[in-house]
Amino acid sequence: MRRLIGITPENLVFREKERITNFIRSGYISYFHIRKPSFSEQQMREYLSSFPKDVREKLSLHDFHSLAFELGIGGIHINKRNPVLKEEYKKKRISVSCHSIEEVKEWKGKSEYVFLSPIFDSISKEGYKSKFSSEELKQYFKERVLDSKVVALGGITKENIEELEQIGFSSCALLSSLWQLPKTMFISPNKSSKEILEESKAVLQSGIRFIQLRMKQGTDEQIIKVARILRSLCDKYNAILTIDDRINLLETNLFDGVHLGKNDMPLTQAKQITQNKYLLGATCNTIEDVKKAMESKADYLGIGPYRYTTTKQNLAPILGLKGYKEIITYFKKTKKHIPFYAIGGIETKDLQELKRIGVFGIALSGTISNANNKEQTIKEIITEYV
Repeated sequence: MRRLIGITPENLVFREKERITNFIRSGYISYFHIRKPSFSEQQMREYLSSFPKDVREKLSLHDFHSLAFELGIGGIHINKRNPVLKEEYKKKRISVSCHSIEEVKEWKGKSEYVFLSPIFDSISKEGYKSKFSSEELKQYFKERVLDSKVVALGGITKENIEELEQIGFSSCALLSSLWQLPKTMFISPNKSSKEILEESKAVLQSGIRFIQLRMKQGTDEQIIKVARILRSLCDKYNAILTIDDRINLLETNLFDGVHLGKNDMPLTQAKQITQNKYLLGATCNTIEDVKKAMESKADYLGIGPYRYTTTKQNLAPILGLKGYKEIITYFKKTKKHIPFYAIGGIETKDLQELKRIGVFGIALSGTISNANNKEQTIKEIITEYV
């Protein structure tokens, strides 16, 4: 895909501005659209002011267009809430939301690019179904009604980008899929700092985008030393980095979040610290634990152990597939949802079945760390859990 464009979620998420900055500076995302319909003008001004000037040029505003001139924002986006293209806006990078071929024809010549949506069924808007068939879109590209100025939007994931390219799109916009948690988490092994860094670099190079740094015996100073290097590596690959237990280290701004065990700080207290600034993960062993973690507004859960593992002391009762099925049934009955990772003794042979029953993601340590061929093992893992 020649060009990827990012769109913010409506509500603030953990380390949002830092992640947008990194997406842009790394070159992964060409432009980032700021869509916060609930923000007041002052909230938007404060939000935009916190971005570095070089990043602001790559942002596009969906609301409060006058702030683009005040704060050096590079783009203005025309949509249903703000449908008028004023003459002075033409000094900026103009983009437009389109929901029909007729709208594309109207706006394509007046803008640098247009969004056409929904191409696939929306992830973020329930019931917002695709309006176009693949064959129909291919024909429009053949007729040059659609071209490189048309950006695909709606229901786009890493899995269907290839289909977009086959249709003819050279650009697409990512919303939900850009902000969803990665489905494979690597938990650093109980090894030396050098080995932790070597293995973390290897998993990032192989495609894993979520690392939890767990150094139970390390001092804060030792952890920070490792984390500084890991932060740089994770930024290079647009990956998430969290710290196990040491919530006090969030103030270093090296971590995207913290994962807390059942004997760590109470989750309600931790949430007051993390708010929407950092990711909060919680260990759960029972449905009751799950209920409490969700009530405390945890962002994700690590549920286990799946089977016996030597990487963790004082192991809780084994859950197995039966335990996960019971938890998934609870989610379905209560119509509640939270991303959760199966953890504890998981092997590559288990992945297909875990995915089949509806487990969101997996957290692995020894399976990767102790593998004879780490690259091949990771390849097998992300084939199932991308």
